[in-house]
Amino acid sequence: MFRIEPQGPDLPAATALYGAGEARCVTGRPAPIDKCYAGPVIGVVVAGRFDYRGRHGAARATPGTVLLGAAGEGFQCRHLDTEGNRRAVVALCPDLLAEVAGEGGQESDFAVSVVPPSRAAAPLYGAVRRAAAGRALDEEAVIDLAARALALGRRSRPVEPSRVERRGVLDVARHIDEAYAEPCGLAELAALGGFSRYHFIRLFRAVTGESPRQYVIGARLRAAADRLIDTAEPVTEIALDVGFNDLSHFNATFRQAFGRAPSQWRRSA
Repeated sequence: MFRIEPQGPDLPAATALYGAGEARCVTGRPAPIDKCYAGPVIGVVVAGRFDYRGRHGAARATPGTVLLGAAGEGFQCRHLDTEGNRRAVVALCPDLLAEVAGEGGQESDFAVSVVPPSRAAAPLYGAVRRAAAGRALDEEAVIDLAARALALGRRSRPVEPSRVERRGVLDVARHIDEAYAEPCGLAELAALGGFSRYHFIRLFRAVTGESPRQYVIGARLRAAADRLIDTAEPVTEIALDVGFNDLSHFNATFRQAFGRAPSQWRRSA
């Protein structure tokens, strides 16, 4: 069960890792309103303007602003007009946040309360908006979202894989190259290398330049391209055989990678 506030409505739970949805607040009172977070929350302002105060400071919240809060943390809002505000919200599983923070050598608490609209805020804004709109985030995306939020206001440390860690990542990459059509869940891939989920994502990106999910997609797309050239098999059959469960996703991803839809690419190859 995920909520923004202890007495608030439940947010739809996409997985055991997070719940997401939209929240609207309409009030005709200019006086500050005191509230409290039920659990770790990442919210983004979609519409409206209001003054916001959290544990780590206060700011004017406008569209694009990211708001961060921890379990039990009090916060205060003061609206500037009678139109209220609209926010997209992701409530995270506390255990997930603690896991990511622990692997990163951080406290399991956000270092800032408010992030104004900026380049740093944009990835969080996009991820939260997608999740709140019902577009499910996979395990890797949720962990990345938590890591980005925890990193705000903190000095990041570069990832320098050891020789053993590099070898472990390359072993996993080799497994993906050979078994790309099989389910490649984050937890399973991390376990193959002997890593925790969060540490695996960081190491894999440092060694290969891509996230595990991107690498899996790339391997599947290369296999699909080979079969489009070497066989006359239907596009749908190829897409399913290489590991895509959704034809529209395959078509869109293939076009993004190769510049043309699969059928067009096959004719021009």
